[in-house]
Amino acid sequence: MKTRALGIGLLVALTACASQAPIRDNKPGTAPAAGSDEAELWYAMERAETELQRSPLRVRDPALNEYVRKVACEVSGEYCKDLRVYVMDVPQFNASMAPNGVMLVWTGALLRARDEAELAFVLGHEAGHFKAQHSLKQWRRIKDTSAMLTVFQVLAYGAGAPNTAMLGSLAGYATLFKFTRDQEREADRLGFQAIVEHGYDPRAGIDLWARMKREEDTRKYDKPSPAFSTHPATAERLADITAAADAVANASNERRRDAYRAATRPYLEHWLDTELARRAYAASLLVIGELLADSPQQDEGVLTFYLGEAHRRRNADGDRAAAARLYAQAVAMPGAPAAAWREHGFALRASGRNADARVALQRYLADAPQAEDRAFVQRELDKLGGGS
Repeated sequence: MKTRALGIGLLVALTACASQAPIRDNKPGTAPAAGSDEAELWYAMERAETELQRSPLRVRDPALNEYVRKVACEVSGEYCKDLRVYVMDVPQFNASMAPNGVMLVWTGALLRARDEAELAFVLGHEAGHFKAQHSLKQWRRIKDTSAMLTVFQVLAYGAGAPNTAMLGSLAGYATLFKFTRDQEREADRLGFQAIVEHGYDPRAGIDLWARMKREEDTRKYDKPSPAFSTHPATAERLADITAAADAVANASNERRRDAYRAATRPYLEHWLDTELARRAYAASLLVIGELLADSPQQDEGVLTFYLGEAHRRRNADGDRAAAARLYAQAVAMPGAPAAAWREHGFALRASGRNADARVALQRYLADAPQAEDRAFVQRELDKLGGGS
């Protein structure tokens, strides 16, 4: 309720002060003139940012935040001084840019990217919106009644994805502007230029959006993802990015995959857990399966386990057998989490292989001595006639 009240109050204030003043020269380090509609918009953003800083979804790890900010600064150049970057623990693929320099990066995007070059493409796109002042231009465009109703709904009820109301009103402001497709194309162009200028592989955007297109195709009958709702059609976007990359002479192949993995690997299991919590299993099976296909050997165990978990939780025809097979594979791979032994044990028990199930469950308890479900698993072991 507090978030809604803040958003509604700021909306009223902003509507009252809107004007058709010329768009200012948005040089790095500058701010809007006092009393302008842009200054009032920035003021609203600053109040919302204060709320955002208290959000339980904010990822506070200094190392991850510093890494993401470093990449954002590389592709924003002199505008780095104007940016504040917040990593938010939301499993969908999304990033957004507020007009006062606040950039939100959702962990679903970090899970789906493969390397620093792909992340740079996403953040360069968002920085492009800031450089081109798209938010201000859109704010001035939406002051008719029907558009204002849409704004009210976004501010009152969140930004269109589960739990995003907890991001605070800034998440609503960062997404309410509904950039035009021409503005999205301009942001893509600016982001592309930035990654080329900073020595990244220009084909990074192709790889990222080809995967996003495949994920989009799994959602044919679902509500569109925020990543796709206002952007140009993904097929068109892929064609544009491909043409731009093909035109780059002597293109770099720099992707910085090792640096990206070092920064994000500590969060892999948590991000996979939250991905499955979305219960969009067709998309999750695709995302995790493609991560597994691209993974280094040391990540194969954890990704194979979570692929099995996606099947088990979906529980459609054939999923239990697929999950059992994947659990058996996971425990033989590097990096398998302790939980893989637990689920492997339960799958073995379901198939009547009680002796093998006891071995697997005992291994789970040995590998996870402080597990919250230890008492439950021990009771299951007792039913199988095994000791601790």
